[in-house]
Amino acid sequence: MREWREVTLGDVVELKRGYDLPSSARRDGPVPIVSSSGRSGFHSAAKVKGPGVVTGRYGTLGAVYFIEEDFWPLNTALYVRDFKGNEPKFVAALLESLELGGSETAAAVPGVNRNHLHLLPVRLPDSETQVSIARFSARSMT
Repeated sequence: MREWREVTLGDVVELKRGYDLPSSARRDGPVPIVSSSGRSGFHSAAKVKGPGVVTGRYGTLGAVYFIEEDFWPLNTALYVRDFKGNEPKFVAALLESLELGGSETAAAVPGVNRNHLHLLPVRLPDSETQVSIARFSARSMT
């Protein structure tokens, strides 16, 4: 096992804002719709291939969701667009450990800025250690 490297979150993943999907445009189907507060329904089409990691952007902050299957991340959430070669379940555990709810700004509706999150300092282990950590820490959204 090698030493953990000091990097920024943006070196580990690329976060992206979710997509709008008004209730009137939703079509019943098997694809989970994931918001800042977790699964909020189902739709007929996916926007993102699984596995995926989603966290709140506005509203509910700090919760992290790991999704095995293809999904639709709503615009109240941030999802990992690029894992940059890192283990997805480890990334979910890493984001949980950052307690992102504490990064909110003073506003009527709490929110986080993905550009600010990308600058957060984190420690990153080698891939073998990431896989070991992922086995014990990340829970799939059910």
